[in-house]
Amino acid sequence: MSSSPPIEKTIICQDCVISNGVQIGGGTVLHPKASIIIEEGAGQIILGENNIIEELVQIINRSKEKMIIGSNNLFEVGCIIECSSIGNQNVIESKSIISRDVVIGNGCSISAKSIVPEKQILSDNTVISETSSSFVNFHSKIPVEIHESIHSSHLELLHKTLPKFHNMKKYENKTST
Repeated sequence: MSSSPPIEKTIICQDCVISNGVQIGGGTVLHPKASIIIEEGAGQIILGENNIIEELVQIINRSKEKMIIGSNNLFEVGCIIECSSIGNQNVIESKSIISRDVVIGNGCSISAKSIVPEKQILSDNTVISETSSSFVNFHSKIPVEIHESIHSSHLELLHKTLPKFHNMKKYENKTST
């Protein structure tokens, strides 16, 4: 892990869509065209600190319950998140889909284009990989160890480079019920 001080500033590119009622923890980065949407009548979305939300990611709460997402997660390009909760230090790879009423523990890794169906509970360190012909689900700490080793450097780089090349949105944590 990096010995640099924690990053507190939240970086949100101008062309992101963020609904009222979303709380975003310090240090989080939202790339261009990321969306965090609370559908009408749905509960809040609460994001922890130091999450990276890449381009075209959609985090959508359709449930009346709060959606709670922990800290130090990486949501890669084009993934769709509709789950109930996500713990800390997870990697959700490109174009994967996390369906409604899914609960994800800590240190999980969902491979690119995988679909986690509704009402699944993924315990800590679960790894899911899906191809056109197979679905693999196992437990390993290796993905979380790799993620931990590079996440803080990745955040630092994004905090330096994104404001140089994109317009930033001013953001204040406003919650509405």
